[in-house]
Amino acid sequence: MRVWYTKSMPMFSPTETAAALDDGSLSERAMTAIRRMIFSGDLPGGTVVQDRKLAEQLGLSRTPVREALGRLAGEGYLRRDGRLLTVQGVSVEDVMEILATRRALEGETARLAAGRLSPEQLAAIRGAIEGMVEPRAVSHDRHWSVDDLVHLSIAEASGNRLMARLVKELRERTRMFGLSRIPRRFDPGKGEHLAILSAIERADGAAAAEAMRRHIDNARQGILDLLAGTLPREPDPNPVISVSGTRT
Repeated sequence: MRVWYTKSMPMFSPTETAAALDDGSLSERAMTAIRRMIFSGDLPGGTVVQDRKLAEQLGLSRTPVREALGRLAGEGYLRRDGRLLTVQGVSVEDVMEILATRRALEGETARLAAGRLSPEQLAAIRGAIEGMVEPRAVSHDRHWSVDDLVHLSIAEASGNRLMARLVKELRERTRMFGLSRIPRRFDPGKGEHLAILSAIERADGAAAAEAMRRHIDNARQGILDLLAGTLPREPDPNPVISVSGTRT
């Protein structure tokens, strides 16, 4: 059983903490920070989380942290094992099902979004994609931020709010799987994103849907290749520090 511990400084300064005038605001901050730790792999699946240690790490009292943990458990990011709270893991089978669902769902959102992104939106998304030049120079957070920009902008442009919400939730589950970025997918992934945007700009719904489905198929195959050992893992730039002080 892994118990989470870190030596880093509090995420919120005294000024930031004082600026939050109620537990609701503090709870939101705690929830955002803890969710970020889960997505980044700092709190991997199976990790037991402790409100006291998290409160120290975040520079908050235990009450808003407990509230945040309760909400995250309700959303499925954490599970209760008796009196313990553990980060919910995502299995290989889970992520394959998630990607199959995303393939169908995001193919449709891309079709519906065709012709519905403004020139300004398209330029901003393209600029973000093309701004990622070298894989090792791009942080995991930046990579996911740009990936979210592409997929969520398309989902929102579909005009279907339920589908957009489901895309967001499924992408979060994908991120919880815990694999590092796949280096050999960096440049192909950029090209695939640009192809999707080009089809949307042309208002070609069928081409946009096909480009999105192909992109998710390729991402799925990249994960399978990585698990099979035919692709190298990218080193984690922010390894977790264990209780003993060794890197894991």
